[in-house]
Amino acid sequence: MGLFERSKRILEIKSEKRKKQQRGEGRVDTKSEDLREGSIGTIDGLDFTVLGMLVYDWGGGRWEEFYLEFPDTEEHKWLSKEGTTLELLDEVESADAPDPAELKEGAVFDFQGEKVKVNEVGRARVVAVEGGFPWDIATGTQVTYADCEFERTGETLSLEKPAGARVEVYRGNEISRRSLEIF
Repeated sequence: MGLFERSKRILEIKSEKRKKQQRGEGRVDTKSEDLREGSIGTIDGLDFTVLGMLVYDWGGGRWEEFYLEFPDTEEHKWLSKEGTTLELLDEVESADAPDPAELKEGAVFDFQGEKVKVNEVGRARVVAVEGGFPWDIATGTQVTYADCEFERTGETLSLEKPAGARVEVYRGNEISRRSLEIF
């Protein structure tokens, strides 16, 4: 979606929300539940478009991951949502990342010169795929994951290894719901 089309769509969405408010349909919330393929919004004032969404089931619940495009910075990031927790994550080089299947909860390992603590290790299955991704991903894909935290900074480090693929590494932070606006 080009800049002109994006700007036009934002204006149309805002206009429709104003009309609903004028008709007395109440305040229109822009919560993270409104995220889906094609959603447009901002995180801390930086524009994004949702290109796709994955839903994972870990046997005790589900979490969603939204693949975001930030046109102003030409970056792609992931917004992970589990319950009320939102995390914004960047994919990082994974040459020295351990296989999540070999980790145990509570263990500490070195990653890029920093100590990282393992908070959770598990297996999940992709139960829904929506939108477009620049790689193939299918419903039913099994993923081994480890949710970790940098000891010094508290940043999140997420390790994911889809069956038959390499370890994928994502680094980021929890964000507040107030920093997220959906148009």
